[in-house]
Amino acid sequence: MFSASLHSDGCTLLHQAIGTWCQGKTVPWQAMDNTQWEVLVGEARLHGVSGLLYPLLPDDVPVGVRDTLRSDYQNQLAANMLYMQKLAQIVPALRSAGVRFAVVKGAALLATVYPDMGMRAMKDIDLLVHPEDANILKPVMQQLGWQEEDEDIAGKQFGERYRAETSFTRQEGSLMFRTEAHLDIPGFYPHSRQAVWQKVVSACGAGIDEMPVLNTSAHLNYLCTHFYYHHCGLGLKWLVDVALLVSQIHSWHDVVVDAYEFGTTRPVHLALHDAAKYLQIPVPQHIVETLRFLPMPLSLRLLFEMCKRPYLHYLGIRLLDLYRAPNWHTRLGYIWRKLIAPRWRRLPRCE
Repeated sequence: MFSASLHSDGCTLLHQAIGTWCQGKTVPWQAMDNTQWEVLVGEARLHGVSGLLYPLLPDDVPVGVRDTLRSDYQNQLAANMLYMQKLAQIVPALRSAGVRFAVVKGAALLATVYPDMGMRAMKDIDLLVHPEDANILKPVMQQLGWQEEDEDIAGKQFGERYRAETSFTRQEGSLMFRTEAHLDIPGFYPHSRQAVWQKVVSACGAGIDEMPVLNTSAHLNYLCTHFYYHHCGLGLKWLVDVALLVSQIHSWHDVVVDAYEFGTTRPVHLALHDAAKYLQIPVPQHIVETLRFLPMPLSLRLLFEMCKRPYLHYLGIRLLDLYRAPNWHTRLGYIWRKLIAPRWRRLPRCE
């Protein structure tokens, strides 16, 4: 059984190989037997970085190892190319309709920092959508052949509820495509919801011209917070995303200012610390220490500490949702939807 924790001893060699690549260097592979290669492949697949590891393999790697990783890489490449084709249709359609949005996470990273489309797993398309344009989003997606998926959770008043998010699916033969639309960034301060729209820039990549994305500093804040807010700081794939964005940073001052403005100083501090510790990414120590000691309300800090612990993760996120809601009407509506949603009803125990 392989551990998904970054603290696992079995991950050491994987950290070294991928960290060296993230720094733009050639991986100095050491001699390994078949068992060691199998452990490495198992860890890579568990952490979702097997497609990244495949192009880094030495010539003398066992045939079975190369075949396994090649299969993962080719599957990722095929899936990512299909998703990018769909995104190439979505981006101009949303722009023409006047929807303010930014592509985030996987698709944005493949277009800006990853040198190879098959190196990063992407299971859906993530969009950050301006709350005021939420009602335009749905009909545009429907015209493109996408259907809303989670209406029971998102609610019929999608553009009005706090932390609104929904997903759209598109079926093509045996393939199911998925697009996630988020109306809020994973920062902790409500006023940052408007500030983030000043940080959207255009990027050209993966065959898409003028793709709206967050600038490097804002996207780094977004990813660091997502890493801890949704994944408890576990998962090498997300840490590689952080490491690659770090290499693109030209102004650490902007990173600190954005973290302070969004209320993400703690998760950015932790993610940068982990990138330096596990992947040996050169991060200025004074920046890590500055982020560590920047003030943050005690209530929010306690809630975040709950979020980054697996056994308190769900409760911490739900409390943060309530904390950041704009009013009590939204809070009560959120609680009510959580209580009556079919997926949360207690199921009878199987005998």
